Amino acid sequence: MKQMYRCFALLVFFLAPSVCADWTVQEEHWYSVTIDGVKSGWAHEVVEVEGETGDLKTEKMQTMTLSRGGMELTIAVTTSFIESAEGKPISVSSTQEAMGSSQTTSWKFVDGTIEMTTAAGGQPIVKKVPLPKEPWLTPQAVKRLFMKKMNESVSAITYQTMSPELGPAVITVVMTKKGETTQDVLGKEVSVTVWETVNDKMPVIGTEWYSHDGTNVGSSINAGFGAIENRLMPKHDALSPVNEVPELMVSLLVEPNLPIDIEETKLTMLVKSKDGSSIELPSVGMQHVSGNNDGTATVVVDLENPIEATEQELQDPHYLEASALCDGTDEAVVAIAQDVLSAMPDGSSDMDKALALRAKVFYFIEEKDMSTAFASASQTARSKRGDCSEHAVLLCGLLRASGIPSRGVMGMVYLPERYVPEIGGPNGAFGWHMWSQALIDGKWIDLDATLPVPFTVGHITTLTSSLADEDFATEMGGILPTIGNLKVDVLAEDEVE
Repeated sequence: MKQMYRCFALLVFFLAPSVCADWTVQEEHWYSVTIDGVKSGWAHEVVEVEGETGDLKTEKMQTMTLSRGGMELTIAVTTSFIESAEGKPISVSSTQEAMGSSQTTSWKFVDGTIEMTTAAGGQPIVKKVPLPKEPWLTPQAVKRLFMKKMNESVSAITYQTMSPELGPAVITVVMTKKGETTQDVLGKEVSVTVWETVNDKMPVIGTEWYSHDGTNVGSSINAGFGAIENRLMPKHDALSPVNEVPELMVSLLVEPNLPIDIEETKLTMLVKSKDGSSIELPSVGMQHVSGNNDGTATVVVDLENPIEATEQELQDPHYLEASALCDGTDEAVVAIAQDVLSAMPDGSSDMDKALALRAKVFYFIEEKDMSTAFASASQTARSKRGDCSEHAVLLCGLLRASGIPSRGVMGMVYLPERYVPEIGGPNGAFGWHMWSQALIDGKWIDLDATLPVPFTVGHITTLTSSLADEDFATEMGGILPTIGNLKVDVLAEDEVE
């Protein structure tokens, strides 16, 4: 069964190995993947049964090709979930892969725990996570429940499940029947039911279509940069070439009403949504946010007034722990950090160290392009290449290797007009971006390693992430309500109360 909470994970990349056993295909489907009607890739779902044990394996594969500023990016996604015939979870395996970067993850369900092993270029990170106490359903148990409820003609279905794309936490999914229609399915007019799907981890609403035998014949979700749709197809049609690659980056540029002087130390902006929904942005780092009665948000970026960290943030071990994406214990990451710190005077403050590490990343990454796709700190420490995300995770890794807590930040950065001629106006534009924060003297300090200066007022934070293996995908899902949905007005001094 295709769950709409997976759609954000289309931008996080999985490719899972098969388990050696006597598996027989029980069910198999191919889908064409489009973004706003333009072919972007394909998806393949297969359910197999093991001959001796009766165990069931649900494998889902998906590839997408996108363009970021004219550079093509191919993403491959596969997850494999093995469960017993009775619906007891056994194991999960996955590998994230795109443009030469990969991340492998495996779960084993053992004695009330989930043994997680994750690797992305460095040594594997092994953790034991308690198995959630609340009941939840495996993929095929979910399908059996859906078939039962659909045959009972219910109008709403609620269930709990777990997804490797979103980490080892129980997700509550609510499916609401919206009606029935007919669709062309594999060359035949077929009656299908239409379901709206939401869950408590990803702030998006999806639509799914099912034939009366329970086959998912299509799905759709608005991912901010466009509507991602999957449609059931014959294999040869699903695998047909992608001729026009959807553009991801340029379409998301946001032009403000005025140009911004990035040499200022304080800037006030009014941020609103394009669809009229209320804006919720965090007050973190150097960003101070106040909500307005009309659903807009007033954002003040003050480089001289960072916000105090919360007590929970001060105690959170994730900001120093190693993860596959941000491994501060990796030998290559540690070597870079030690090289920087060894050249500093005795008694250097954490702020001095953080600024030196940020400058090191700026010069260390020699190939500053979009030919990579979310490589880890350990991979970037060896390749010396990447875009904003590689700069951000490498700096976070170096900070942790130096004993300074860190986290990643997602949001938008201002680009002067000369860098975004696509806009065609004099005001420049905000583009989606990632940078780092360091926890220093009880405050989160914003640091952008892609810039020749530590930070500028031309940043809008939408979310932060500890970069922990178990939380990263869910945290990043918070970007969906804002990506492609923001407007920015720069407020002059006489407009600020």
